[in-house]
Amino acid sequence: MIKGKVKAGKVDCQAYAQICQEAGIRAYPTVKFYQYDGTKRNIWEEQINTRDAKTIAASIYRKLEILQSQGKRNKDEL
Repeated sequence: MIKGKVKAGKVDCQAYAQICQEAGIRAYPTVKFYQYDGTKRNIWEEQINTRDAKTIAASIYRKLEILQSQGKRNKDEL
């Protein structure tokens, strides 16, 4: 459904506790959306508070549509 549009990853919080602590992960599973801004690290995330795959995908699509419309608007303003 969102294949090719976003990159996804997972972290083993038992093996990498510091990474999970820095990301503010306190419960499992946790889904967070990080906007790519051209840098390797983006501290601004949006937590997706659901465990339903269709709802997660719909949330990501809505966020991508907003980002795409903002990008088009910014290009038009230049």
